[in-house]
Amino acid sequence: MEKKLIDMHMHTTYSDGELTPDELIELAVENNISVMSITDHNTINGIKNINRDNKNIKDNKIQIINGIELSAKVPKGRMHILGYDYDINSPILNEKMSKLKDNSTNSVLSVIEQIKKDYNISFTYEDLKKLINEPHNLGRPDVARMLLKNGYVKTIQEAFDKYLEDAHEKVRGRNKGLKYYECLDLIKQSGGIPVLAHPKSLELSEKEFLILLKDMIKCGLQGIEVYHSSHTKEEMDFYEKVAHDNNLLISGGSDYHGPKAKPDIYVGTGRNNIKIKRLSLVDEINRRTLQS
Repeated sequence: MEKKLIDMHMHTTYSDGELTPDELIELAVENNISVMSITDHNTINGIKNINRDNKNIKDNKIQIINGIELSAKVPKGRMHILGYDYDINSPILNEKMSKLKDNSTNSVLSVIEQIKKDYNISFTYEDLKKLINEPHNLGRPDVARMLLKNGYVKTIQEAFDKYLEDAHEKVRGRNKGLKYYECLDLIKQSGGIPVLAHPKSLELSEKEFLILLKDMIKCGLQGIEVYHSSHTKEEMDFYEKVAHDNNLLISGGSDYHGPKAKPDIYVGTGRNNIKIKRLSLVDEINRRTLQS
């Protein structure tokens, strides 16, 4: 029998994914995954709303590790920091989640204003009212779905390519956001393990990346996402070496969102058939659990 898989990077309807937490757990079990983490953007509501009476959990068919993906404010590229095995009841974490939800709403409204200014695209009052009342943290995919619904684009990707990437670049300097050291500190103070997500998205040269990494380690970074759907085999080999050279925990996952948002990314295997069967991050989390 084939060894079970690990997927430490997945999203639900509580951020920009298409499946509920329980639907995602069901899909993970069906796809031979025994360890998973829900890492919604800037929210822990997906983790909080898992049905703990789920038969797959009660029968120990799958291990669920608390996760989150925090967005850090950087001048170019994208920096996301994953947090694992934190205390879900941490007061500092829960207070910050409330503030981040407000920030995400303001950021999305800024993008909508920019699209209106540049392309004279407006949405109805009803569309905007429904958007603001969504229970999840808002993000650009929500705007993409509105553009699709109103016939401005034919696919979610077209919305990003044609409107959202440009609008985001123009407003990103205005948006409030956490610095990376604040993200790292928040995860550490909540009892979690901070991990740099998909470092390729930083859009840095090798030298720039290593300089930044050293500073992040000083600020509390403990791991790096080596295996990811956006990474080539050569890039994964490079990040694995960087992790070993800097005594960082190794993580990885598909970054699954759903068949419409990212149709070429699959639970457990991602875009490039990564099939993760062991991670030092999971070993460390299990060691911590045994000690507690």
